[in-house]
Amino acid sequence: MITGHNIVILSTQDWDALPTRKHHWARRFARQGNQVLYIEQQMHWLGWLVDLRRQLGRAVRWTAGPRQVEERLWVYTLPIVLPFFQMAGFINRLNNLLLLPLLRSVLRRLGFGRVVLFAYTPHCGGLIGRLQERLSVYECVDEFAAVRGLVYAPTLAALEREVLAAAGLTIVTHAHLLARRQALTQRICVVPNGADLDHFAAAGAATTPVAAAVAALPRPVIGFHGWIQYWVDFDLIAHAARSHPDWSFALVGPVEPLARVDKVRGLSNVHFLGRHSYQDMPNVVAGFDVCINPFVLNELADAVSPIKLYEYLASGKPVVSVDMPAANEFRGLIPLTRTREQFVAALEQVLALAASANSAAQAAARKQSVAGYSWAARFAQMEAQVEPLLAAG
Repeated sequence: MITGHNIVILSTQDWDALPTRKHHWARRFARQGNQVLYIEQQMHWLGWLVDLRRQLGRAVRWTAGPRQVEERLWVYTLPIVLPFFQMAGFINRLNNLLLLPLLRSVLRRLGFGRVVLFAYTPHCGGLIGRLQERLSVYECVDEFAAVRGLVYAPTLAALEREVLAAAGLTIVTHAHLLARRQALTQRICVVPNGADLDHFAAAGAATTPVAAAVAALPRPVIGFHGWIQYWVDFDLIAHAARSHPDWSFALVGPVEPLARVDKVRGLSNVHFLGRHSYQDMPNVVAGFDVCINPFVLNELADAVSPIKLYEYLASGKPVVSVDMPAANEFRGLIPLTRTREQFVAALEQVLALAASANSAAQAAARKQSVAGYSWAARFAQMEAQVEPLLAAG
C-alpha cells in the first residue's frame, strides 16, 4: 500500500468537474495516509471569451492559494496561462517556465518534500524532473492527438513524447494507447478505468427514488449521463428521437461549447436536464429505461476506457452502446451498433425485452460483467506497478 508520501496530481480537470480517475485516485491516496496536492487544469486567456464568470472564479481561487477539501488533500488552481500552448511548443515551454516557480512555492508552503508526481497532461514535459520527484508517473487516459479545440495534433504529439521520455512509469487506460507509446517510454502498462460499483448498483434497486427531473418525463426514457461534449454522437440521438417521438431522451450533464447540440435542439422529446450531483446519480439512472453510450466512432473512441459504460452496467440497467473497442468485452450482454438504423433497432429490441421473464437474470449478468471494475481494484492494480519503483528509489 502506498502511504506516507507527498502525492502531486497534475490534472486535466478542475476539482469540481464530473469525477473521474484523477479524483478517485486523489481521495484514495489521501485516505491511505498520503499528503495530496491536486492541481487543476491549465486554462488560457481565451477562456474569458467562452465563460467569463468561470474564469473570474478561477482567478479568485488562484489568488487564495491551495485550499484544503478533505483531510490531507489540497486543491490548487493555476493562474490563467498563455493561449495556443497546445498548438505551439514554444508557448507551452514559456507557460511551464512561468508555472514552475509557482508550483515550487506551493509545495514549500504545504511542507511537501520529495514528491510522487502523477501527470495527466501531455504538455507538462517542462515540469517533470523539476519538482523534486521520487517518481514521475504519466497516466495517459485519452488519445490526445485526436481531441478538438485549440489543438494542433503534431504539436501535441511532440509534447507528449517529451512527457513519455521523462516519466519513470507510463500507465495507459486502453491497449490502443499502449501500441503507440511503448517504444517511447521507460516502463509502460495498462490499467483501465473503473466505476463506483456500489454507488451505481443502487440505481437498479426498486427502492431507489427516481430524480424528479427524470420522473417527469414520458416513458420510456432513453438516458445518458456524463460530459456532453463533441464526442457524443448527436446524429445517432437525433435519428432515434425522430424515429420514436414517443420516447424521451434524457441527457444529464454539463453541456460544453463544442458539443453539437444544435442537431437535436428542435426536437421536443430530447431533454437537457443539466448537471446533477454525483451523489444523486443513482437516482438519475434509476429513471432510465435504457442507458446509452453514444460515442462518435473515431480515433478517440478507439482508445477510450468509458467510465459511464461501466457505471451503466453496474446498475444492471439495459444498455445500448456503439461498437467501440472497450465495449466489445461486453458483446453478447449489450447490443453494439455502428449505424443509426442499428442503434434504433437495438433500442427497440432492448425495450421489448425489458419486460421479459428473465430480465432480472440479465440485470444480474450485466452487474457481474463489471465485478472486477471497481475503483478499489483498479487502484490496487496501479499500486502494484508503482510500489516496486518507489521501493527501488
